[in-house]
Amino acid sequence: MPREPSYAAQLGTVLRRLDSGALRQFLLTSAERFGDARQVADVLGKSDDEMQELLHRMIVARPDLKDLHRASREWLFHHGIDTFGETGERRN
Repeated sequence: MPREPSYAAQLGTVLRRLDSGALRQFLLTSAERFGDARQVADVLGKSDDEMQELLHRMIVARPDLKDLHRASREWLFHHGIDTFGETGERRN
């Protein structure tokens, strides 16, 4: 039986889709499977805007998604978030 890809590999695949709805579903499924009620509630409580921001922050944090960094940094910058200086509002 083939092994399931690691959490990090699965997350990378989801992030590469640039779909905050897919990220929400992945995080929710992971929280339900491995986490607790607080983690599930945290994912469910995030607005669509917060999920979009989280998606771009996670992309910028991953060296294996370097080809997506520029677009994510631009998205964050245009939404008042400086990924280099970390000035501005932080919601996460």
